[in-house]
Amino acid sequence: MNPRKRSMIYMLAQSYAIEILGALAKKPMRFTDLEDYGPNERTRSQRLKELEGRGLVTTTTLKIGRRPFVHYTLTDRGRVVLEKVRELSEL
Repeated sequence: MNPRKRSMIYMLAQSYAIEILGALAKKPMRFTDLEDYGPNERTRSQRLKELEGRGLVTTTTLKIGRRPFVHYTLTDRGRVVLEKVRELSEL
């Protein structure tokens, strides 16, 4: 297995990574909305950065009133990876 695939599997095996992907598959969410899927803020922040770095999650800033809100959205690549993870879980 090549190192890039191995590091992707390792990243997905980290706590809350798959849970966050599953939540974002339903709808875009803000950081605070993801609390149920990663209760520790530091870990949740780290996972989101890793997922974004791998191209599985993207951020969108929406301005509501005067305040900007960052929403996390699952990318097409993220959907493919999540589907593969679900296939593996059925084995």
